[in-house]
Amino acid sequence: MKAHTKLFEKRIEEPVPGAHVAIGYGLANVIVIDAPDGLILVDTLESIRAAQGLVPWLNELRQSTGKQITDVIYTHNHADHAFGAGVLLADQDNKPRIWAQEQTQARVNEVVGILSPITFKRAMRMFGTYLPNENFENNGIGPRLLSTHSDGFDFVPPTDTVGDYAEVTMAGEKVVLIHAPGETDDQLAVYLPDRSLLLPADNYYHAFPNIYTVRGTPYRDPRKWAQSLDIMSKLNAETMIPQHSQPVLGAAEIHKRLTDYRDAIQFVYDETIRMINAGLTPDEIAEQIELPPHLANAPYLKELYGRVDFAARAVFSGTLGWFSGDPVDLRPPSPDQHARLMAELAGGNDALLAAGQASLAKGDASWALILGTQLQRLGDDRAAELRATALRELAARETASSVRNYFLTSAAEADGFTMPVASISATPDRMLNGIPIDRFLGILTTNVDASAVQDKSLSYGFEFTDAQDYTIRINRGVAYLEDGLADDNVGRLTTTTDVFRAIAVQRRNPAKVLIAGDMQVIGSITGLTTFLGYFNPPLQEN
Repeated sequence: MKAHTKLFEKRIEEPVPGAHVAIGYGLANVIVIDAPDGLILVDTLESIRAAQGLVPWLNELRQSTGKQITDVIYTHNHADHAFGAGVLLADQDNKPRIWAQEQTQARVNEVVGILSPITFKRAMRMFGTYLPNENFENNGIGPRLLSTHSDGFDFVPPTDTVGDYAEVTMAGEKVVLIHAPGETDDQLAVYLPDRSLLLPADNYYHAFPNIYTVRGTPYRDPRKWAQSLDIMSKLNAETMIPQHSQPVLGAAEIHKRLTDYRDAIQFVYDETIRMINAGLTPDEIAEQIELPPHLANAPYLKELYGRVDFAARAVFSGTLGWFSGDPVDLRPPSPDQHARLMAELAGGNDALLAAGQASLAKGDASWALILGTQLQRLGDDRAAELRATALRELAARETASSVRNYFLTSAAEADGFTMPVASISATPDRMLNGIPIDRFLGILTTNVDASAVQDKSLSYGFEFTDAQDYTIRINRGVAYLEDGLADDNVGRLTTTTDVFRAIAVQRRNPAKVLIAGDMQVIGSITGLTTFLGYFNPPLQEN
């Protein structure tokens, strides 16, 4: 892991004339192409803080070339590629075109809104964001994620989208944008034919691919990923600059790496399917599956980020779902009941604790963690120390950074560390206002407090002066969005979409907005605040 960290030392490289890559300024690389009529910016780092660290160099490049950024390309929706754009573009007057795959905007909206509470917590564990420096090494694909609960995002929505393929001219340079699903479904590979330069997005990095990530994402289909690598390999590029790790030079070396990467992904998929058809369960497959030696020994396929067994589990789940095929899965005891039965079998909590401590002494930290978790469910205060010790033991022998960091952060939580709540206080209005209002309202309906509205049936109207009208209806624990204004609405507000977003995230007070004349309400303001109080939006100021 320490040797791997050296790949991400902060620096600017120019592997081919006019192609600059900023490495180590954040989790991902930022690539700037000095094209005939301007600069092309590829990816923009993960937060306002990360992007601010790159601004001085970018301004120097603008000054030395006498050129502005005319085009921005998001290779995909992940934060480390798209959430610093507003900062990097702030020091120039012209507004560049912003290119992305046609799914990117929707995926950003979903992650920022509906899933942000859980993805934030799991990502912070996986990336080891709150670990002290002495316990941290790297993030597998980069030095360290520069994004915490208080860091703001500044995503700028795309102006131009790409479906499957596009050949366009950016700043006087021919650029080929290829839809290349893999780590995400919206990956865009970028090829500059006049430079024989390939930017493979996150479909290649110097570690085994993260076919499954412990922070949680939609299924990453290995078949699509392998096909994308085939497409990129056939370009026969002379230079490849990944969005993570360092440039690769020479057509033969690039072809070998992409081919090996492709074969590793294909092997895991095919071998998992063969084992599935032989009747093996996910646990059995994960225990047995191994890459062929020539792939396992390749330095760019070491399990420093993704893991082969995790990939196999993902293939099982992505093809057959959660049920392993063993009937024991169909009606298991609840977790708490399982813990009680485990303690009863062991002879009580003291015996359970002793068994966990004995497991640690024998070097079986995995079993000690399981036993400690049973004690935790039983409310035994002694569980925390056992779990923390087991987690640190597991971390000490783990090479995949995401897993190691997750173990260590979970150990810190067992010791009393509390994961902060994500805040949008530093995120500019511009980014929030870029979320389409129907999706924003959808964030509210998804986060209805179901227990508070189990016996309620009512609806409220939202009349927007700059968009279509909607009704949010609550029906006994379920909330959903309807087009238009319903006749049975208990109240109605009239305002702009931007003002409503500010109210919904508690950036503006409804009563003060009403007094200022920025909103009109039919019905009482108390009725509006009561209705909004039924929802727990994940986007919050503090």
